[in-house]
Amino acid sequence: MALALLAACGDSTTPPPPEDAGAADAPFVPTDDRDGDGLCDGTEIMRGTDPDAADTDLDGFPDYAEVLLGTNPSLNTSPDRETVFTLRERAEAAIDIPLQQSVFGNGEDYTGSFEALGTPDEAGETATDFYGGGRATFAEPPENVALIDVDEEAFRGVVGRTLLGFELRFVRGASPTRGCIRAHLFRYNVKRSDGRLVGAQRNLLVVLPPSTSLETGEWCRPSSGCL
Repeated sequence: MALALLAACGDSTTPPPPEDAGAADAPFVPTDDRDGDGLCDGTEIMRGTDPDAADTDLDGFPDYAEVLLGTNPSLNTSPDRETVFTLRERAEAAIDIPLQQSVFGNGEDYTGSFEALGTPDEAGETATDFYGGGRATFAEPPENVALIDVDEEAFRGVVGRTLLGFELRFVRGASPTRGCIRAHLFRYNVKRSDGRLVGAQRNLLVVLPPSTSLETGEWCRPSSGCL
């Protein structure tokens, strides 16, 4: 009977477990930034972006930049590329941006004005640091406007349905060389002479280092932890 019991029980020595048995997955830490895009893992989970991909929607704008800009980091048509303008980070670089606004006038004046949006970045810059001024350029049909005041960005005595043209200039100026991509929001407001806002076009100025593109260049990231 003793032999039978030994045969039934077999060797009582328990074999060692595999080396990885019982090893838990690395814990999720909301303040980590696994993809290094500047957006904390907890923030990515909350916003529905991929914490393992710096650019969830593959549009060239990293998730961190899109959150700061107020665009959708999960939608590759946001920001709208027609509202994105690029300025190279090199000496004497400049870009002229044409904008248009349709109005229906009854003899009023219409004036445009530039407005930087968002808070300054880590270098203290906004779109204002690159703004070189604006001007009024054309009216269509031209006979609907009594006077185009070019330097004042104004159209005087507008009557009927009229398309007003403006042009904004952005320059590199004294901005320091940073070697990474950054973006700055701005808006161009068009007001009627009675103070009514008739147009507010929101745009994005992207500053690109030489020989880089949105798809291949490295974006500026926060130096003091993730967002």
